[in-house]
Amino acid sequence: MIKSKRRIYLDYASLTPIDQKVIREMGKYSKQAYANPSSLYMEGVLAKKALFEMRKKIADTIHSHSDEIVFTSGGTEANALALEGVVRAAKMAGISKPHIIISNIEHSSIIETANFLEKNGCEITRLKVDSTGIISVDELKKTIKINTVLVSIMTVNNEIGSIQPIKEIAKAIRQARAGKITSGNNSNNTIADISPKNDRDDKSESVSIYPLFHTDAAQAFLYEELYIEKLGIDLMTLDGSKIYGPRGIGCLFVKRGTPIQPIIYGGGQEGGMRSGTENLPAIAGFAKAVEMARRERGQLEKKKKRMSTKSGQLRNIMIAGLKKIRSDIMVNGENNDISKHSPHILNISIPGVDNEFFLFQLDARGIACSIKSSCLRDEEESYVLKAIGADSGTSIRFSFGRWTKEKDITFALMAIEKILSD
Repeated sequence: MIKSKRRIYLDYASLTPIDQKVIREMGKYSKQAYANPSSLYMEGVLAKKALFEMRKKIADTIHSHSDEIVFTSGGTEANALALEGVVRAAKMAGISKPHIIISNIEHSSIIETANFLEKNGCEITRLKVDSTGIISVDELKKTIKINTVLVSIMTVNNEIGSIQPIKEIAKAIRQARAGKITSGNNSNNTIADISPKNDRDDKSESVSIYPLFHTDAAQAFLYEELYIEKLGIDLMTLDGSKIYGPRGIGCLFVKRGTPIQPIIYGGGQEGGMRSGTENLPAIAGFAKAVEMARRERGQLEKKKKRMSTKSGQLRNIMIAGLKKIRSDIMVNGENNDISKHSPHILNISIPGVDNEFFLFQLDARGIACSIKSSCLRDEEESYVLKAIGADSGTSIRFSFGRWTKEKDITFALMAIEKILSD
């Protein structure tokens, strides 16, 4: 088969190409603010000032304080810091067997970190999701125990695009902190009985610090308003490579007063939370990407009309085109409530096809897409699709972004129709 000279990129959920404006911003800081921000001479002071401004720009976007932003090497490290850092702090506070709740379709960095912690004395609950990839908040409430220190539920799933009810989860966690949810394993105890307390200004009954709430929002930033106070979270992961920024840079939002310990030690950078000389050019690119994404998101229509956005329209066009090609093509994680699905991800199953061979055929025709998360090992099937009851052996993910055009979707549909008719 002769490979197509035309290339159509439909894998934005895996990695967004770096915007040229971001590249220019990185180049500027590589030349002008090249010194170590911890240095005391003029160049170092200028670099530190630039670092502060970039941190503030990101903090302002999510309505947080600058000192609540901890720069990391990306989303994977941020997720590891959230889970392992909270567990270390909990053990230091005297909780011998910390309990963590996650969903069974979290990003692999959450899944694998939880597996590691489980082998090292932690208790892990993995909540099941329904066929659309959404957890049950009622089930979450039932799994909270007196030793639950953290709930980690991603905002938007990277494989099927399902959006979790973050605000409802946060409300359930606040109730648990206040002792309004009785422990599932001891009806006489509540979370507030054993957890550290927050002294409230009004001197009324104190509430527990635990459980904390973390969300991996790497896939959500471009389409969801991440207003910290409205979401009710304590920790949040962001990743530059998902918002047209550089690879190898991200951050963890850590709310003031959150008990957490570092997992990397050294010079005490990032407020002691993440040692290592700050990668100023990458952070500059990340901050620029955040600024551009914020402006772009501000132009989107109201949340209830998210499918009217460019990506949502392209997704709808592709679904309609696929149904015309073969009526038995299924949309994995399909949800009639558009508020529960991100517009940029479309995961389908084509009965009877070998998705790996199908992907190679699409690639030969100039279409770049995926059959599972790129963070899974080659031999692994998609645990996300398995969790929602979909056939991972026939599934393909298309994801759309800033430079996807309707003619690209038309081209992809023609290629799919040709492959299926051969």
